[in-house]
Formats: sequence, structure tokens, C-alpha cells
Amino acid sequence: MKFLSVQYLRGLAALLVVVAHNALLLPDGMAAHIPGALGVDIFFIISGFIMTFITAHSAERPLPFLIKRFFRIWPVFFLVWLAAWTLVYNEREFQQMGCVLYFCLQDYSSAGPVFGYSALGPPWTLTYEVLFYTLFTLAMCISYRQRSLVCSLIFLTASVGFQLAYNGSVTLSSQASPDLVVNAWWQAWIKLSSNTIVFEFITGMLLAELVVSGNMPALRTRGRRIVWLALAAAAGIALLTGPQPFGLHGGYWLAAIIMACVILLSDERQSAPQPVLNFLGNISYSLYLVHYPLRRVLLNQLPADASAGTKLLVFALSVSGSVALAALLFRYVERYAIRAGKKLADSCYSWFSVQKS
Repeated sequence: MKFLSVQYLRGLAALLVVVAHNALLLPDGMAAHIPGALGVDIFFIISGFIMTFITAHSAERPLPFLIKRFFRIWPVFFLVWLAAWTLVYNEREFQQMGCVLYFCLQDYSSAGPVFGYSALGPPWTLTYEVLFYTLFTLAMCISYRQRSLVCSLIFLTASVGFQLAYNGSVTLSSQASPDLVVNAWWQAWIKLSSNTIVFEFITGMLLAELVVSGNMPALRTRGRRIVWLALAAAAGIALLTGPQPFGLHGGYWLAAIIMACVILLSDERQSAPQPVLNFLGNISYSLYLVHYPLRRVLLNQLPADASAGTKLLVFALSVSGSVALAALLFRYVERYAIRAGKKLADSCYSWFSVQKS
């Protein structure tokens, strides 16, 4: 089952990130009104929502669940990594680029939640996605029915507990982290799991639980108008405010409002399918991965004294080229990887059934 409104929002969030990363090519002043980090905050809330929602409509065993998540993320990620290292970042050593494949970040002594970013830039977010999938799977093992609650409690305990243990205090800022020198992999996970950016996953899970339990109100015409106004107001405030930090001291609140409004407005019977938005939703992951290496290639070819018109042309080429590459990746790699993951997961289900019998 696909929540179309959330699918549309995911595509728009990915496009927002792409536009923000290319905003330096736009005329002066425009970049100050493009809230790129908001797209990431929305991504994390959507991720929490989707994991709870899909596991409510079909029971998932832990191993098949992880297999599907692996094939959803890694094959396309590996292909983009290989192409980027070969064609774009070929001056870098394997030690730096190889680290990307197991989702490590570059500098855990720097501010969270990015911790120096990934060597590929935007995929720093995948580190948190992998953390979330791991803890969500653990929560399913502890109590499938209460998986969202258990996962939320793990995140809350880690965030409060590690901050108190290492800092002696608790802050909601996602830029803060435990005062800990990272010398081993498990110390990196302490930094990550205690970052309050994970509250965005919690928000998504909570919204999904409200939907699944039927506690989201069904809106009449007047109610829908009010929610549309709230959505428009949140989008307007985001544009007026411009770039904000990631997380609770930044775009979280607007992202949560936008996500809640989109869910409230998601009566599929009252809205015709939107092919363009659905297309953007389908390619959103590939678009998120591929746009940054392409951007670097184009910027490397741009003269330092390029005119405003030339920069606008490169901006259009970067965005449209990213969409085109993402569409190819989705059609010829991503969707086949997803199918392979589902087939392998189904094989696991069959094996478990045989073992039971």
C-alpha cells in the first residue's frame, strides 16, 4: 500500500535538497530563501512514518525486513559511489572513500548531526537511516505490536542517557553531541544514537500510529481548507526564513507541521493522481544520491568569472541532469534491486514456513 501524499512530499523534499545545493548558481539573495535542510528533516519524518505504516499492513520478520531495507539502499548507493569515485573524486584515497560504503562520517569531533558529512556529501543521512532500521528491527524483536513505542523509548533513553553520562546535561539541539572522543566504531554509534535528530523518526512513527489506529480526524470541506492554509503558511514561513540548522533547533517544527498537514489532506478519493509528483517520489532516493557528484562536475567546468546567465544555465542543467540520471537509475537499477530484495525476503518467509511445518 502506498500513501500517495507522502510519496509526493518525498519527491518534493528531494527536489528541494537538489535546488538548495545548486543555489549558489542563482542570483544574489535567492539562496537565502531556499530551506534545503528542511528537505532532510522531512525525509527523516517520512522514514519513521513509512517503517511503522508498512509493518502495520503486513507482518514482517526481522531478517526479511532487513533484507528488503538492504536492497532498497545499498545497490544504488554502491553504483553511485563507484561512479563518483571513478569519475569525480578520483584524487581521493580508498581509505576516505571506502569508509562511505559502511556509512561512516568524516569527523565525529565536529558538530552534529552531520559530523563532517559523508565523503559523498548528502549521504550522511543514510548513517542515521541505517541506525533507525537497526533499532526498529530490534524493537520488532522485543514487541512487534509495540515496535514504534519500543524504538522511540530506545532513542529517548540513548539521547538523554548518553548526554547526561558524557555532558552532565541534556540539550535538544541536534548540533550538540556527547563529549566523547571517537576511537572505535561503537563510540560513533553513541554519538549518532544520542543526537536529537532521531526525534524526527519518532515523530514519523507517532503519525503513522495515529493513522493506523484510525485516530487521525476525517476532515470535512472547512477542515481541509484550514489544513491547506496551515500547510501554505508553513511553506511560506520556510521560504521567508530560509536555511535553518537540522533538527529540533531548526527545521524540525516546520517539517512536522508540513508532514501532519499532508497526512490530514491525504484522502485519495478526493484527489486525482499526480503523475509528475509520483515520478519525483519514485526517483527521490536516486535523485538524492546522484545530484551532488553531477553538481561538482559542472561546477569544476564553470569559469570563475561566469556571467549570471551562464550560472542560471548551469543551474538548470544541474537540476534537470540530476532528474534524468535519477530516472535512469530508478528504471534500470533501483526498481530491480527492490524486486530482488522482495524475492529474497519471500524466500526467507518460505524457509521459515518449511521449518515450522
